[in-house]
Amino acid sequence: MSNNSEVKIVLLLTPQRMLKDHVVLESLHIHKNGRSVDYIINQLDNGELRRFYSEAPSTLKLLLASFREEAVAERAASIKKRHAAQRAGISFEVYFINAMLREMHELFDKIKRHAESMKWYHKIKADDKFKTGPCSVYSARPSLSFEVVKEKELLQLKTNIVIDHVAHPLQSFNRFHFLLEKENVYYVMGFKDYQTLEWLVDNDPAQYSSNPELLATQILSRLEPDYPVNRNGLFSQNHIEVVPVNRVMLSEISGSFLVLTPQWLYESFVIEGEWKETFETVKNGEGYVVKRNAEAEDEFRKLLLGLHPNFSKQVNGYYYLPFAEAQKKQWFLKVYHQLLDGNIQVIGMDMLNHFRYSPHKIETKIKITENDNETLDLQITILFGKEEVPLADLQKMLLAGQKAILLKDGSLGVPGHEWLQQYGIIIKHGKISGKVVTVARWMAMNEQESATSQEVLKPILKNAWWEKWTQWLQPGSSVYEVPAAIKATLRPYQKKGYEWMRLLAEVGAGACLADDMGLGKTLQTISFIVHQVSEFPQRKNVIICPSSLVYNWLQELQKFAPHLKASVYHGAQRNFELMASADDHLIITTYGTLRSDIDKLSSITFGVAVIDESHNIKNPAALITRAVNQLNAINRIALSGTPVMNNTFDLYAQLSFLLPGMFGSREFFKSEYADAIDRDRDPEKIQTLQRLTAPFILRRTKEQVASDLPDKIESVLWCQMGADQWAAYESIKEKVRSSIFLDIKEKGLGSGKLSVINGMLKLRQVCNSCALVKDEDLFTYDSVKTDILVAELQNIIVGHKALVFSQFTSMLDLLEESFKKHQIVSCRLDGSTPMELRQELVNNFQKDDSKERVFLISLKAGNAGLNLTAADYVFLFDPWWNTAVQQQAIDRTHRIGQTKNVFAYKMICKDTIEEKIIKLQERKKQLADDLVGGEEGFVKSLGMDDIEFLFS
Repeated sequence: MSNNSEVKIVLLLTPQRMLKDHVVLESLHIHKNGRSVDYIINQLDNGELRRFYSEAPSTLKLLLASFREEAVAERAASIKKRHAAQRAGISFEVYFINAMLREMHELFDKIKRHAESMKWYHKIKADDKFKTGPCSVYSARPSLSFEVVKEKELLQLKTNIVIDHVAHPLQSFNRFHFLLEKENVYYVMGFKDYQTLEWLVDNDPAQYSSNPELLATQILSRLEPDYPVNRNGLFSQNHIEVVPVNRVMLSEISGSFLVLTPQWLYESFVIEGEWKETFETVKNGEGYVVKRNAEAEDEFRKLLLGLHPNFSKQVNGYYYLPFAEAQKKQWFLKVYHQLLDGNIQVIGMDMLNHFRYSPHKIETKIKITENDNETLDLQITILFGKEEVPLADLQKMLLAGQKAILLKDGSLGVPGHEWLQQYGIIIKHGKISGKVVTVARWMAMNEQESATSQEVLKPILKNAWWEKWTQWLQPGSSVYEVPAAIKATLRPYQKKGYEWMRLLAEVGAGACLADDMGLGKTLQTISFIVHQVSEFPQRKNVIICPSSLVYNWLQELQKFAPHLKASVYHGAQRNFELMASADDHLIITTYGTLRSDIDKLSSITFGVAVIDESHNIKNPAALITRAVNQLNAINRIALSGTPVMNNTFDLYAQLSFLLPGMFGSREFFKSEYADAIDRDRDPEKIQTLQRLTAPFILRRTKEQVASDLPDKIESVLWCQMGADQWAAYESIKEKVRSSIFLDIKEKGLGSGKLSVINGMLKLRQVCNSCALVKDEDLFTYDSVKTDILVAELQNIIVGHKALVFSQFTSMLDLLEESFKKHQIVSCRLDGSTPMELRQELVNNFQKDDSKERVFLISLKAGNAGLNLTAADYVFLFDPWWNTAVQQQAIDRTHRIGQTKNVFAYKMICKDTIEEKIIKLQERKKQLADDLVGGEEGFVKSLGMDDIEFLFS
């Protein structure tokens, strides 16, 4: 390069042009004439490179030439051709930006290696002006680290740039895509790090600042596998304190030494190496602290030390022998079986290159020796050549995740993928006793698609049943007729659900109906119960549900199967002897009552036992779960729109109720499936569990059955108050009633109707929430409607959006608080919302990717003029007496542009003024049709008998 004292030649970096015209590197000639300085900018073309960069290495000159305008144009044309060819549905703009940045990053990554041999200037914008001055490019690559801090009770994610082991806040740098600048020094980030920062911009962690759980699962879980993240103890951690499972990891060194490494499994967390009191780790955003068991680990180390004299001299935490020594007098074979006999897992066998594989294919002989209502006894013989493999050893090998077993001749027997799929699941899920494996008979259902040559358990079910099952699997086919006593016409998918329950009942299997909310799980179940009652009229059947749903069941039974004798077994006045001796077909009880009376209820053998909202028993250790599993029932049904609410382990208790014994102990299910799926995202375990559960869980989403549904379905969501809220309601009602009738007596019916309006208002507030009543000394703030609404929204917002209307803005305040507590993201519109903000809220809610899943709206502010077709569920939290106004609210979503079926629910408290209003509207249909106003128009039409009825 020129050493001219008057002219200096340097590289000019203009990072702002990265995506503007992509010419970010040029040649700058600095002319100094006395006190003045002139800058002349030239392209890095061949002439410039020859004249002023002749001493640069050829590789550097090629790199510099890649920044000239012609090279940029060629690059752009090439990217355009690639976009046309790739056909991935990505817009050209997005594709072009990503591709151009990636190629430019590659150039900068290469050129920074020569940075120290070059003189650098940069032109950057500062204080709205461009300034040119010296700079440098750092040759080492910076890295990212993250830290969570708490500021004003909110969690903030801090991003750091680590340079030479020193962390600097990201905000102390100027960032130009993958280039960072600080104090005139440029750093080239790794492209993955650049993409991570872009992802954080798109998924702003600040939105989860008040929600540690979501911050961990939505943000930290994406960062922690690749970057250091300091949580600073701000997140709750799962503490694990169990007796570990001992395990030996086999490996080899240089193909000459066999290595035995002791490991300990603490609930599927593998720990090895030097002793520490605790082990901390993070999986998928959740923090775990494992308290290690010193005594158990020391005992295992002592056991391994005693396996060979050489081990006592080895102090590295693992033990090794030359293969020749390990095979002497069959030492390794004996140790292998000694470990298995001691219930010590042995893994890594199939990764040892020193061992040869057995030339024999696995041979399996199987015979069904016992077959009862729930289990099968299978006599199984496993052979490799002439050697019989003990079933217990094989099961231990499979449970340890190994796919090879050590044979007596020192070779490895490999069952193969097909054998593992066919027989491995049977052996893993079975109870081993010598040569006999006991399994749940329902595992035969998993062979529905097996070829004849592979059938093992399938023949235990009759051919006639398999024919019906095959027929049921065909779309549009019919297996059974719906009972004539059902007062409804089932939609095609509902008939399929009824038939499915009947088919599973015929083979003694339980059924989990997991349809979306609003698709008629109750009607399908009632149809099944009606059939069972017609077949077995002497059997008593039971429905267990949350107390808030007791009346819903009674209402639906009266509507669809009025001939059934049904009674409620619940409350302080319940009488078990009277219930047990009555000739009712069906009793309805609650989870709480079942838990209290399980000793009595378990003495009855029920025909059908239904558990509604079955995710209530997701905790296997809970008393209610134990109580449910003590029920004696011939047929078992579970109903839930969300059988899995938090994690895969939620399924275990429900499956154990439906299919006793099929999924083994809770420890087995947790290690084999729940941890592997939830913590490790193991695709093989996901596929296996889906295959095992598929016949017994029927889930249809609203989208899947849309063609069977009307455009709009309106229903009442009945709410049964708890004892405290009901006591508060009764207390207020008595005061209101006395006041109203006194006013009417003194002022006459016409003048007294203002008191009626005020009384109705107060009672409606209690129905919504006791917290709304400000001028009464109430002892509770309960709101059954809020509890039910939150539960329903948690079920549906994963794939849907909902509108929630209330007349009371103070109720919207309470709902907002409850939604935040339950991590339901919502937006809100009421009379105080500025006009200019309303359309912005609507537009944002209408976006497919909006984080707000629920729109809270005051009825008066939002009952007209809004287009909210992104929602397909509507909840009228408090009924409006003007049915036209209610319809306008529903039509915010059910209007032109709506492509989905709409479900609308009026939330009504049972046995309150709300139910009585509905009955009055039904009695006075013309009144309901003609009403124009709200309470005033309604009250004007009431006679004295009507007022007596309302406040009775």
